[in-house]
Amino acid sequence: MKDIQLLHKKIIGAKSKVLYRYSPDENWQKDWQAMAGEWKCENGYLVGKEAGNKGGILWYKEVFDKPVMMSFTAATVAPATRDVNAVICADWNDEINDLGDAYICGLNGWFADKAGFEKNLKSGGLGFRALTASYRYEPCKEVRMTVGAINGHMFMIVDGEVVSEYIEYKNYLTRGHIGFSPYCTILKIKDIEIREIVYEECHETYEPEF
Repeated sequence: MKDIQLLHKKIIGAKSKVLYRYSPDENWQKDWQAMAGEWKCENGYLVGKEAGNKGGILWYKEVFDKPVMMSFTAATVAPATRDVNAVICADWNDEINDLGDAYICGLNGWFADKAGFEKNLKSGGLGFRALTASYRYEPCKEVRMTVGAINGHMFMIVDGEVVSEYIEYKNYLTRGHIGFSPYCTILKIKDIEIREIVYEECHETYEPEF
């Protein structure tokens, strides 16, 4: 894995240990838990469908209390075109039987084909939304995504390019599940890899250009 340069941080690919690799098969429920939506394994993909105006949730059963990132290949499934989404540092709210605290990131979402992040709150509502229209996902095209969070510093990489970062400086999430969230769409996912994040601080400075 190549190093990943973020704002003031460099993820060291060679030192970021692989915790889990998976090519979907009929035994997917051994490691993955479907919390919402319809899920199955088909032709080597995990396929998730949520027809309502809400998010389906499939997450890796292990809870992480350290920074991790997940790489995967994903695409929408026709006629669905939107919301190639993942969740990070996620938990479940048993009182409302829905997603609790979580970071959500994705492509072609937020009702206007935007990419970005939002923070879901167990107490209700949202902590923030940070969105951009500068990246446009081509429906049904497979893309390779990497998503993760380092103490409130979220990042999303698509086909080797950093699409978005968001840094939450206080009250950030550090513990939870990592997984997927098709929102009123159909997704197919394969070639999943979860890594522990090893990084170094690198406080950039500007050199005068004139």
